This record gives sequence, C-alpha cells and structure tokens, in this order.
Amino acid sequence: MPLRKILFLALFFLLISVPAFAAWDFPASPWTKEKTYQDKTIYKLGFGTMNLITGWTEFLFEPARSGIVKGIPLGTVHVITDMVGGLLHMGTFFIPVDVPLPDGGVNFESSR
Repeated sequence: MPLRKILFLALFFLLISVPAFAAWDFPASPWTKEKTYQDKTIYKLGFGTMNLITGWTEFLFEPARSGIVKGIPLGTVHVITDMVGGLLHMGTFFIPVDVPLPDGGVNFESSR
C-alpha cells in the first residue's frame, strides 16, 4: 500500500473518530485544563503516551473494579479505546483538540 494511501486513511480515520468520541459523554482529558498552548501540547503528548503504553492494564484493573462477568468485556473495550485514543493524542498533540476517553483514560492515582 503506498504511503500516500496510508496517510489518507489515517487522516480520514482521525477526522471521523474525533466526532464519534465526542458524541459519548466521556470526561474531558486532564490536559485540557492547562492554560497555555505549550502546556497543552506537552501534556497532551504525555497523556497520549501514557494511554498507549499502559492502556493494556485496563484489562487487569477493570475486572477487579466491576467483577469478572462485567469487567472482562468492559476491560477489553477500555484497552482498545485507551490505546487507540492514546495514539490519536500522540499523533495530534500539536492540535489542542480533545479526544475524550472512557473514564478519562488510564488513571493510576485513584480508583474510579
């Protein structure tokens, strides 16, 4: 597949996914509270990296929070959305537009 076609498909996915993610009632990402453009872009890149690298842990934490029957499917969905959302945040860190994630993305600081 030529590089131009891959870039076109990636851009198309990005453009249709942002409104799709925004349609759900997910909380805003923590980096949106920053004041300056520089702070927003730096924190957005860090937030995306954290979700991409540690998104798989939702598969372990969600069954502990919600029980096995509900937690495994929910954890699987959160793994996919956190990792894809992290990739979107990393790829668009220079554009301060939020892609909200379920439960605000990966959060190790508190139990939800």
